[in-house]
Amino acid sequence: FRSMLPLIAFTGLYALVYAGEPIKYGYLPIYMNDDLRLPAVVSGAVIGIQPLIELGLMPVAVIVARRMGIMHLMIAGALFAVAANVCFAVTGTSAGMFAGQVFMGAVWGIFAGLGIVVAQRLLPEAAATASAIFLSSTSIASALGGVAGGIGVSVVGLPHVFAIPAVFALIASVGLAIMSKSRHAVA
Repeated sequence: FRSMLPLIAFTGLYALVYAGEPIKYGYLPIYMNDDLRLPAVVSGAVIGIQPLIELGLMPVAVIVARRMGIMHLMIAGALFAVAANVCFAVTGTSAGMFAGQVFMGAVWGIFAGLGIVVAQRLLPEAAATASAIFLSSTSIASALGGVAGGIGVSVVGLPHVFAIPAVFALIASVGLAIMSKSRHAVA
């Protein structure tokens, strides 16, 4: 169990970053439609830009990770999630929504491309187990994001609910920074 602790910590930090996705997909379309009154074509373009950025950045993330270190890139990815959610929470414009989605594309270009690599390096003697534990984080994050988003919208409303995943991602970036300095750091 002790050898699995770094993997469990990394998986938990990843879940904090990912928890913003159910909040975003649940409430960003509502915010863009009801509050910002963006045309459907603009809202659709905002939602659709993230996967394009993500796919384009995955190979770039691999190259950058080789130069700067994979954990340093993970920290940057978590900080991109902070920036994305701040854009959603405070800009109130279609340009701000696009910027947030571009930042989110960078987040997932990094984490989707490299997250499982980090997980497997944290538990190299059991790569399949590491992969399974890491992949379970999306379910945990979806539950966390769903609860946090529902409560957050009730308490602080739209668009301020996006401050919650920004805080989660900030906590994750600090955790990743601490982890990158530990003896379990992944190169």
